[in-house]
Amino acid sequence: MTLRAYAEALYQGLKALLGSHDADQVQSYLERELRHVVPTWSDTKPTCPGWYWFKSPGVADPRLILVGNGRIDTKLMADLGPPNNLVDVQRVQGHWAGPLLPPN
Repeated sequence: MTLRAYAEALYQGLKALLGSHDADQVQSYLERELRHVVPTWSDTKPTCPGWYWFKSPGVADPRLILVGNGRIDTKLMADLGPPNNLVDVQRVQGHWAGPLLPPN
């Protein structure tokens, strides 16, 4: 389910409770707020530290990867685990979704 479809379905369930409102404005707000809850796949590499879903080319199953600042400089590094361990995010090929927000 796409983020837009999820926002529309959520809106359909809520619209009777909202009273008078602008439907497009409410759906846009829901879509904006849900982007961290329902991440979508993208070729865009992470630009900030956090937990990301990552899917390598040719691999069906995604996995969670921690992206953080490097130890020597502020370059973003992805923790791919052994044998590669920390790798510059710019060198990692694949699809990304995130960053994921921590639970409350």
